[in-house]
Amino acid sequence: MTIIDTHAHIYPDKIAVKAAQSIGDFYEIPMHLNGTVSSLLMAGEEAGISKYLVHSVAVTWERAHSINDFIAASVQEHPDKFIGFGSIHPEHPELEKELDRMLAMGLKGVKLHPDFQHFMLDDDRAIYMFQAMAERKLPLLVHTGDKRYPYSDPERMARALDQVPRLKAICAHLGGWSVWSDAWKLLAGRDNVYVDCCSSLYALEPEEAVKIIHRYGADRVFFGTDYPMWSPKEEVERVMKLPLTDDERELIFHRNFERFMEEAQA
Repeated sequence: MTIIDTHAHIYPDKIAVKAAQSIGDFYEIPMHLNGTVSSLLMAGEEAGISKYLVHSVAVTWERAHSINDFIAASVQEHPDKFIGFGSIHPEHPELEKELDRMLAMGLKGVKLHPDFQHFMLDDDRAIYMFQAMAERKLPLLVHTGDKRYPYSDPERMARALDQVPRLKAICAHLGGWSVWSDAWKLLAGRDNVYVDCCSSLYALEPEEAVKIIHRYGADRVFFGTDYPMWSPKEEVERVMKLPLTDDERELIFHRNFERFMEEAQA
């Protein structure tokens, strides 16, 4: 079966270990891998993964340019393996110019992490950013949910999507990391919302995970590993153990994301 990992963080070799460790410290979860491109490809091959959505996060607006350069270069180096999403920060003084530069470099969307970037998903700057993305048909992959912080609250995401209905959004971690049972009540049933299942299946019983998947619809869920946080092989095995049909697994592993990208750029 074709498998696409739709949630893989990558970093330049010289900073990868430090960057991966900082994520582990933030979530108090040990990293399984080191965040380099070579490690991703090696671990993904072992897991049977054939393609990856790769990205990073501009914690401050000044970092967006170099991050986007790195992601674009990585895609150019592995065009048969990588789809790249750039990153931006709502405080970027030339936000629209940087979005245009992403498009010119072949990046296909935008990755954001409000808890790392310290902005509320529904504040005025974020809404302006989302409108600029929607105008350019740049879909959003966004970390949603963390009971420790207010920035990425699924309720804020819902309010933002109400204001920018043309924005296509992948709300990571089944729509709300650590608040899974509440997130779907706010985000499921929206035409512009998809979710991935990374960094979720480790914490949920299989039956509960499938109930949440069905709340969104199995045709709205993507597979992701959250590399370098988890072993890709173990994440594939977690999906295989869910009480899903073979057709549902095929949707989650690749068909949903393929359709999403086609529709996002139509």
